[in-house]
Amino acid sequence: MKKNKLIILLALGVFLMTSGFGCKQNIVNKESFKPITLEYWGVWDTPEQMSAIIKAYQATHPTIKVNYRNFRYEEYEQKLLESAWEDRVPDIFMIPATWLKKYQDRLSAMPKTVKIPVTEIKGTIKKEEVTTLTTVNSLTRQDIKDQYVPVVYDDVILDEKIYGLPYSVDTLITFYNSDLLTKSGIAEPMVDFHDLVEQIQKYKLSKIGQANTVLQSGVALGGYNNIPRFFDILSSLMLQNEVEVQGNYFGPLQNRESATKLAEVFTFYSDFADPTKAVYSWNDDLDNAFELFTQGKLAYFFGYSYHADELRKRGVQFDWEMTNFPKTRGAEGSVYYSNYWVNVVPAKSKNKDAAWNFIQSTASKNLVLNYLNPNKKPTALRSLINEQLQNEEVKVFASQVLTADNWYNGYDVDLAETYTADFVKAILAGELKIDNDGLDFWVKRVNQTYKKAD
Repeated sequence: MKKNKLIILLALGVFLMTSGFGCKQNIVNKESFKPITLEYWGVWDTPEQMSAIIKAYQATHPTIKVNYRNFRYEEYEQKLLESAWEDRVPDIFMIPATWLKKYQDRLSAMPKTVKIPVTEIKGTIKKEEVTTLTTVNSLTRQDIKDQYVPVVYDDVILDEKIYGLPYSVDTLITFYNSDLLTKSGIAEPMVDFHDLVEQIQKYKLSKIGQANTVLQSGVALGGYNNIPRFFDILSSLMLQNEVEVQGNYFGPLQNRESATKLAEVFTFYSDFADPTKAVYSWNDDLDNAFELFTQGKLAYFFGYSYHADELRKRGVQFDWEMTNFPKTRGAEGSVYYSNYWVNVVPAKSKNKDAAWNFIQSTASKNLVLNYLNPNKKPTALRSLINEQLQNEEVKVFASQVLTADNWYNGYDVDLAETYTADFVKAILAGELKIDNDGLDFWVKRVNQTYKKAD
């Protein structure tokens, strides 16, 4: 009798193990796979925009949940500071690449390895969902150099450690109103700034009324408060003209050639807001430049991929196109200005391994397309550039990422931008001149932001 029972039990066991083809989870050490929830903060990307890439990660990491939340830019930094004070920091957050140095002491550098639960479907006939605690090697500095466009390597590595990774690298490009160019008799958009000057002077691309009223603007240049990212435009001009602005000390006046070029940049820029100049096209009375462009009253606007998204959403009633940021005629090659955000892990995070694994996994070629494609964002990875060059919606941005750069290397880029706005305002008001004294005043103020706060 006992022998018959034993046979029945064995047969039942074999049946339970071999019947069906459903997935089963095999967890050897349940304590190792205690569910983790990563809190993830950002600004411009909405939860809807982040959902695809988060779902793609969670598909192979079902023990890790990711809660993404976005804030208004105006409140974001204060929220980050408050979370640190109250010891409730997110596990991952996004910051502009130019904030990395400012936040370095509050961040966790990428570890050499991370231990993470990974779930895979194994087996041929009988499929099993197997979760194992896996030690994964992190990216090295050489990997960053090999896989990412150069500006990423320059920005994310501090003191020989990796502090963040981007999904995308955005660059400043030219948006133009094809209808306005055609009406002015201009067959093709500008390639360089010499073209722009000719189009404004010869073809009257800017229409000026009585009392210096700008009825139609050829280009959004010269201002500071009503030109989105005016600082980036000025920065682009400095990079294009090879002004020596990079380094741990801001010293563009250290040699005569660089000082001369810097003066030329500010002169060129401010002339567009000077009613006495032939290229006069801008003043403080005008609407925000992007809004003016959407109204069909601005021929050229310099902006980013998110401006393209907004133009598509609004369905503006004229033909607009995108092209590269203007070159400096005669220069060898072109340097474009980058403005992008990186994912970082705070030092106080209680889930550093999971957070770093999420960042590295989602920024890889295998998963990052879940973010880039639906959101029409330019890549940060070298391996995806050629693919994006075939995509009409992002090819202009993709064509610029290899030579994209930025120059600010201090601790407070927002304050540096404020000082620059003050300087442009003083130039236009006649309070400061673009001479050695005026430039020295601006350089010294910006250099104050290169000193680490106590």
